[in-house]
Amino acid sequence: MRFSYPYLAAAIPLILAVFWWLQGFARRRRLVLRKTFAGGTEQPWSNPGFSPGRQWADRLLSLVALGCLLAALARPLIFLQDEQGELQGVPYLLGLDVSRSMLATDIRPSRYGATTNALDRFFQETRGDRVGIITFAGVAYLNAPLTFDMSALRTILRYIQPEDLIDPGSAISAAIERAGIYFTSNNIQQRVLVILSDGEDLAGRPVESARRWFREHNLKICTIGVGTAAGAKVPIGRSGHGAATNTFGQQVTTRLNESNLQRIANAGGGRYYRLGDRGEGLRQLRSEFLAPLAETAARENLQNYAEYFQIPLGLAAFTFIVRILLGADRIQLRRPLPSVWPKANSQTSGTARR
Repeated sequence: MRFSYPYLAAAIPLILAVFWWLQGFARRRRLVLRKTFAGGTEQPWSNPGFSPGRQWADRLLSLVALGCLLAALARPLIFLQDEQGELQGVPYLLGLDVSRSMLATDIRPSRYGATTNALDRFFQETRGDRVGIITFAGVAYLNAPLTFDMSALRTILRYIQPEDLIDPGSAISAAIERAGIYFTSNNIQQRVLVILSDGEDLAGRPVESARRWFREHNLKICTIGVGTAAGAKVPIGRSGHGAATNTFGQQVTTRLNESNLQRIANAGGGRYYRLGDRGEGLRQLRSEFLAPLAETAARENLQNYAEYFQIPLGLAAFTFIVRILLGADRIQLRRPLPSVWPKANSQTSGTARR
């Protein structure tokens, strides 16, 4: 629950404390006046005969009624729990590594194949997310802007092939820069980038880039590792036959660089996950990172709240009715008053006998 006027809600305890003190001050003032004009409170005629218990209850009911009225003026709002709508409106970009190292077959059918298969299942299970795709090797490209159309994203994945790219290498920092520019230029407040990669970076300084974009532009970066620590040879083509060689003629072996991905996630205020055999990392990402972030964004949107000022207003009205029925200032206790007639008669008869 939250209030439309939180400052008024925060001031309610102070206002009630002042009101309670003023009630006590007024009561003490009345006692002083009774002592001054009626000869003290011990005199029977100075006591109006009201019940002390009723008067104390009357003061308490007045305090409760005032508190309820102030709470109604602060306009309490209740969040409408909607599991389907909580994720809606939280945008994130998927940075997909399409460098040649993603063709390695240390996981089946290949790193890139396992990633696209997991993303395909992820898109099928996605409801209400706004997702975009960035592919990167030596250079980063925005293949799909943020969209609710998961079918379109699944189609785009089928036409992206690592061996078709003309920019060799793997530059994670380029993907971070491209995502940050997209979010800031489109004035998108919620900014999340999910990088799916083996962690190898041949150009740039991704950790420093992630830290800078997170601190200056609140771009949160999560990473998902693809591959194994044992690694595999980098194939020449998608078929997996042959192995790429470096300038010295040696075959190139690629390995999952988890430490690099973890450092990027830590610097970017996100988390690191392993992809897993069936895309378990993406499911963990949704449940542990995206869902809480989406709920936080939903709670910041006042359109997801309903007005509930009627409850404290009704309690205030009920309290006033109870206070009227209590009659602390109307109902007097029955008490015998001392009579002066017997004493006067005895004095008269004594005078007569004399």
